[in-house]
Amino acid sequence: MRAWTARMVLAMALVAGIALAPAPPGSGRGGRVPTGFERRGGTAWTTLSQERDLLRDLVSASPGPERAGWGAARVTVTRVGTSARGRALELITVAGISTVPEPVRVLFVCGQHGDEPAGREACLKLVRDLAADRSPAGRRLLERVTVLVLATPNPDGLVAGTRTTAEGVDLNRDHVAVSSPEARAIRQVLREARPHIVHDLHEFDVPTGTYPTPTLYLWPRNLNVAPELRSLAIELTRDRIGTALPAAGWAAGVYGEGTAGRQLGGDADERLLRNAAGLDHAVAVLVEIARRPISALERADPGLLGRRRVAAHLVAARATLRMAAERGDTIVAAVRASRERAMHGGGPVYFDGADNVPAGRTAVGPMPCAYQLTPTGYADARAALAAHGIRVEPDLRVETAQPAGAMAALLLDPRARFAVAEATPLPCAGESPATGDKS
Repeated sequence: MRAWTARMVLAMALVAGIALAPAPPGSGRGGRVPTGFERRGGTAWTTLSQERDLLRDLVSASPGPERAGWGAARVTVTRVGTSARGRALELITVAGISTVPEPVRVLFVCGQHGDEPAGREACLKLVRDLAADRSPAGRRLLERVTVLVLATPNPDGLVAGTRTTAEGVDLNRDHVAVSSPEARAIRQVLREARPHIVHDLHEFDVPTGTYPTPTLYLWPRNLNVAPELRSLAIELTRDRIGTALPAAGWAAGVYGEGTAGRQLGGDADERLLRNAAGLDHAVAVLVEIARRPISALERADPGLLGRRRVAAHLVAARATLRMAAERGDTIVAAVRASRERAMHGGGPVYFDGADNVPAGRTAVGPMPCAYQLTPTGYADARAALAAHGIRVEPDLRVETAQPAGAMAALLLDPRARFAVAEATPLPCAGESPATGDKS
């Protein structure tokens, strides 16, 4: 990674419009209440108790139903689950008075890995800033966009400073089996809120020089994601986030593409949130920010390092909100079309490959019309099927003509990499059971 000079770091702050200096202390109902991170100048992360205090202040300052015509955003907090250690998992909603038939619902998932805290800080600041914004531009945004935020989806990992949950689960590898309470909470939000956009915030910590840029992005590479949703995700990452970050002073690149053309990752693993959310008919994106120092100034000043990581995430998050507001009709229509197409079933199903890696010949074929479970298989799969909202018939048949039909195949098919139970594929009428070919 290139060395960053003091002049470039200062330019980043000026172009981004985000202070890289410590925020002055302040408070007051309805005002710009600082986070714990801001109070400490970026040298310590906001604690869970400070998060609760901040959200309580924002909720209490929000207009009630009797003031529905007022221009301020309304903030609500809903408990959607409990972590393995009994900590609350909460969904924050920021909304205004809608002026469109269907506002774009944007979900930010801000800290699946407990040792990557900068995304969470960016989300708390984003919620606070949206709630305090009285400008015409802020009002217009929330007339078109509803902002959903899972600021702390892994509170046990955050407190312990660990990547995994308290049960040792990598949350970003648990969106198929949905074995952890934290993954079940995220899945509940995806199933019930049906976000049109899912923005997943992470940090990376690899040896200097592995990646050519300090900010990275990626879209769903899984081949079962609807092409129009992948296209919109690529537009959001490359054209919006990938433009906003360099304009703010941070070079940006594709996650998984290392220096010297090496492919380091970023595959089609359906357990990853960006792929799982794409399979759930959302425009899903991943943003990764380097958590190692990228300048001599950051090496000397931990506060500057922390503030840069948070500021970069904020730039990317605001780019997502801008596209949601400007391209809302197209995004809503694409999501609706993807869901409706899934309701009719059919089409191919892929068990390997990615949008940059061809699928193996034996790992792609016609989508079975259904899967037949045995009682034992149903017992093994019941929790995951329910978490994904997959309908099971009384005879233990799972038809694929339903919104989560592709995920049903990835959960039950013998060819699937992460199947949770044994099931028998049932071909459609007129197809050969062995090959799926028309007879």
